[in-house]
Amino acid sequence: MVLDPAEKLALAVMVLLIMLGMGSTLTGQNFKAVIKQPKGVAIGFLSQFGWMPLVAFTLAWYFELPSYMALSMVLLGATPGGTTSNLFSYYARGNVGLSVSMTVCSTFAAMFMIPLLLTLYSGSLVEGIQIPYKDIASALFMLLVPVSLGMFIRSKSLKWARRIELIASMTGLLIIISLVGLMLTKHQAVLLSAAPQHYASAILLGILGFILGYFVSRALKLEHKDAKTVALETGIQNTPLTMGIIALTFVGHEIEMMLIPVIYGLTILITASLATLVFRLIDNKKLTLQQGMV
Repeated sequence: MVLDPAEKLALAVMVLLIMLGMGSTLTGQNFKAVIKQPKGVAIGFLSQFGWMPLVAFTLAWYFELPSYMALSMVLLGATPGGTTSNLFSYYARGNVGLSVSMTVCSTFAAMFMIPLLLTLYSGSLVEGIQIPYKDIASALFMLLVPVSLGMFIRSKSLKWARRIELIASMTGLLIIISLVGLMLTKHQAVLLSAAPQHYASAILLGILGFILGYFVSRALKLEHKDAKTVALETGIQNTPLTMGIIALTFVGHEIEMMLIPVIYGLTILITASLATLVFRLIDNKKLTLQQGMV
């Protein structure tokens, strides 16, 4: 089974709108923040392109996922965060500036890092596969266009940038819901036939991202607020981007490769909400202890 042209078009439009919306939230100050907070961004970079793909590969190996499904797992692990991670960082009282800086850096770096990581891991997952590196790099490069356009609009008019951010976010969300609904109905046999290990691998990817992101950051002496941010930025991947890359570059294997990202996308909002709740409870406990010491 493959995605039909309408589904591919919807995915492409969704990704472009989401990237346009993200670009309309960015300014030159975000890049200056990277210079001011190099440690947090560097740890975030290692999180995103270091242990997250490794965790994805390990889960794929442990649960013995089919070859192309395992490849999509690694692709998902290597995909940078998006605006959702920025939103959850805000809810968790994290460092939103750091979250946005990490998103910007990882999005731009993805053009080079994703093909590199797929080269590194694909040989152990799929024998004889020809990774469409040029297509992936081209697709990622093209995504920089709407991001740059969004930034340009924001530099000219904050009012229009906010409108575009709202319209792009809402439209993108509607497309996501429509596509998920379509896959649940049109391809329900594929989803229903998914084994428990398929669900476990997708769900654990986000959970392990949160745990490793936080505790590695703390071990490297990041403050609690920044460690929360790295954790959420690490565990929350840009699922629409993963799905877009699959639809545009892995023709003939889309449905098999879409399964893990779809499960991940359906469950990450739940696990991210739980992680945010845990962080808020920790913050409240710390605040109570501080007030008791006064």
